[in-house]
Amino acid sequence: MSELKIIATIVAKLEFQKELENVFYTLVDASRKEAGNISYDLHQDINNPLKYIILEVWKSQDAIDEHNESIHFKSFVSLIKGKIDSLTVDVVTKTKA
Repeated sequence: MSELKIIATIVAKLEFQKELENVFYTLVDASRKEAGNISYDLHQDINNPLKYIILEVWKSQDAIDEHNESIHFKSFVSLIKGKIDSLTVDVVTKTKA
């Protein structure tokens, strides 16, 4: 199977924006060090500064599963509770075309 990409879109609550940015940076730094990670980048929407997109590239579904069980990811999930307005996660793979 080819590499998998994750597009995670998070909309922060205004009062938690700065706090969450630090949480995002910690997650990005730790995730980039994982053996199954190819890239892990944080982006901010230019029209809505409360909207963040994390673009992830993983070697396999097993790598994603390991990431989801990591201490830094579980900590991230805990730290964003109640501080975001929305979260969507899409897992995609490149088509042959």
